[in-house]
Amino acid sequence: MEIAVHDTACRLAERGHEIIVYCRPDGTTANHPLPENIRLIYIPTLNTKYLGAFIHALLSSLHVLFIKADIVHYQALGPSFFSFLPRLSGKKTVVTIHSLDWKRKKWNAFARSFLKLCEFTAVFFPNKTITVSRTLKKYYESRFGKKARYIPNAVSTPEISTGPGFKQRDIILFTGRLVPEKRVDCLIRAYNDIRPDMDLVIAGGPGSDPKYAFYLRDIAAGNDKIKFPGRVGAGQLDDLYRRAYIFVLPSEVEGSPLSLLEAMSYGVCPVTADIPECAEIAGDAAVYFRPGDHIDLRDKIKSLIDASSVCAEKGAVARTRAAENYRWEGVIDALAGLYVSLKRP
Repeated sequence: MEIAVHDTACRLAERGHEIIVYCRPDGTTANHPLPENIRLIYIPTLNTKYLGAFIHALLSSLHVLFIKADIVHYQALGPSFFSFLPRLSGKKTVVTIHSLDWKRKKWNAFARSFLKLCEFTAVFFPNKTITVSRTLKKYYESRFGKKARYIPNAVSTPEISTGPGFKQRDIILFTGRLVPEKRVDCLIRAYNDIRPDMDLVIAGGPGSDPKYAFYLRDIAAGNDKIKFPGRVGAGQLDDLYRRAYIFVLPSEVEGSPLSLLEAMSYGVCPVTADIPECAEIAGDAAVYFRPGDHIDLRDKIKSLIDASSVCAEKGAVARTRAAENYRWEGVIDALAGLYVSLKRP
């Protein structure tokens, strides 16, 4: 979500929009200069798993009442609870729903109940509601009988060379947060059963609770071909996608996975759990396995290792699909058009 918001804000700024982003003062900074018309406002909060985001969203919503802003855009279900507040001062509000957050295993029963309540607030509190997938759009419209706008995530399509400097596709790759719903444990078990020549690279940092990341290292112990580089920068991520033979996303909970789109844009054959959110993006470009079934995943990975031509064909279809359906120009046009429509009397 953070990457999607960053890239969207930069492109809106390039079109002349003034962007204000509310941030948590956790010590992180942008790894490259931002456009001049993007301003960051840091709002303090408690550094706790359950209250940190809630308090930050509340204080940011109160702060925005007193600054010049035409539209206030909330990201995700939880912050949508406060999307009525800026409307009290005449501002228009938008909420983007990225996933069914209450399904994530990190939440306790109270937090899960609150996030389910926020399904209602995300639809009825703002002026407009956006979903990043058609699957989410269908879910919310059938549940609440209120129209939502579909505006997906987007990716750029990098140049892929097979000339001098061409990188051999020699790794199996996963990128993303190391949290239970991503089911990276399923991938490690499948890989350990095959033990192919190529390395398994699991790129990403832990979520708010590092226990699952430690658990993954435990079940990978003894296999030095399983690599954990941690969080990686843009340059290293680019290198990993160029080296990937297949990209595996075993996640059981997604909205519109940007990592899947990124891998597809590099022409990498995707292997994903058979869930609607992944199937919507990848279509016939991906190979699917039963969610949580490491035996089925093992068999699918092995079949692709044994059939490099099939893998290459899937990768080419994936790249074309990403380039045609998830272009930045169309996404920014749709978002800017929505903002303009809200500003009209």
